[in-house]
Amino acid sequence: MARTTLRGSAPGNRPPYPERRVSLGFHAVCVMIKIHRRELNEEMITVDRAIDSELREKKYALILGEEFSIAPELTADRQHLWADWDHLEPDRHLKDGDHFRRRRLGLFYFLPSTAELLPLPSTPYIQSSAINTYAGGISRTFAPLLAATLTNQFLHKLIAFNFRQFPVGRSRTRQPWEIDVHQFRVVASRDELGQPTPEGIHQDGDDFNCIHLIGRRNATGGVNTVYDNDRNPLATCTLLQPMDSIIVWDPHVMHGVTPISPENPSDPATRDVLVIGYNHRPDLERPCDEI
Repeated sequence: MARTTLRGSAPGNRPPYPERRVSLGFHAVCVMIKIHRRELNEEMITVDRAIDSELREKKYALILGEEFSIAPELTADRQHLWADWDHLEPDRHLKDGDHFRRRRLGLFYFLPSTAELLPLPSTPYIQSSAINTYAGGISRTFAPLLAATLTNQFLHKLIAFNFRQFPVGRSRTRQPWEIDVHQFRVVASRDELGQPTPEGIHQDGDDFNCIHLIGRRNATGGVNTVYDNDRNPLATCTLLQPMDSIIVWDPHVMHGVTPISPENPSDPATRDVLVIGYNHRPDLERPCDEI
């Protein structure tokens, strides 16, 4: 059965929780990701700050990678997840024959109150032209997450960690959320700038958006700026170390990233980022029963 919603609209004309249009052209069998109730209460990724308070006040938060406390049990899964960035596929929706971006995309059903996290079938990704002036209104299909990534425990715990920082009411934790997991590698050479956000200053059409640096090599530039909805800059930073992160309350702020270029022009530059979008979907159907 097709599932159709519309993602995003222009700032000032948006519903409180923007929608997104996707379509399911097939039924996919998914595997239940088992999380025992004892494990639900184990916060294996933490920071020693009240991020939710910062989001309430500023609508964004900047977190240094060194602020994260990550349980050693997640080390192997974190390394396995990081290795994904060497296996991304070209973004075939770039204009003018550009080749500066590789990526994968996966969707999940997430019930915060139980931490149940289930993969959803791959779908075309559509943003409105009001929020994405570069590729809005286009049905884009990207390579899916690798099978091992769907059950990667570091990714699962990071999704749960991010959600715990959001200033949402308890009632919404008992309702489903749709999670978008984007793996990006932006590549630059002496002949081509790497553009993390070719659409410029923008919103993503999510309720909340989390940006985590995986790594960068031989790169200059890549400066992140958060803006208010009138495009006045609020904060600027450069994500340099793994897990340097930005969380934005997407309807309330905008953001953008400057291009990267090689520090040593004879070698390519790369900037690897994990972007996780969170959208409250109270009517989202649980994709499958445990099998």
